Amino acid sequence: MDLIKEINEKYQALEAEIDKKLEKVHAEEAKLERQHDRFAEKSALMQSPKVLSYEEALQRNANTLKSLEIAKARLRSRSTYSPVEKLLGRSLENYKKELETLMGNSSKDNLEKLQEEHEENIYELVMQNALEASSARKHGGESHRN
Repeated sequence: MDLIKEINEKYQALEAEIDKKLEKVHAEEAKLERQHDRFAEKSALMQSPKVLSYEEALQRNANTLKSLEIAKARLRSRSTYSPVEKLLGRSLENYKKELETLMGNSSKDNLEKLQEEHEENIYELVMQNALEASSARKHGGESHRN
């Protein structure tokens, strides 16, 4: 009988241990369900659309149209041809060619070093050439006549 009693006690202890683990699992399930319910409530509240008054809707639509017009203007200005950019590019190429001819037999390394040293001057030279060309075109060559 002692053997049967020992086996029963062993299995009762195992059952008690399993019951405790099962209670923990049920508690975790309940906790997750509550969290899910809270989340569902919050998302339902957040998804409810705000009803705008007529004036608010007009203001929102006007702001949307304004921002679209601004974006359209930016895109248009970026996509249009700019003769100044072409002029700047040509001026840079001419400047580099002049440097090459001035350097003559110098190595390319020296030329690159010189270009790096005069990088700030390149922009000023290009802008000066661009302004002169622009004013010459505007005045129809009047500056050359004087």
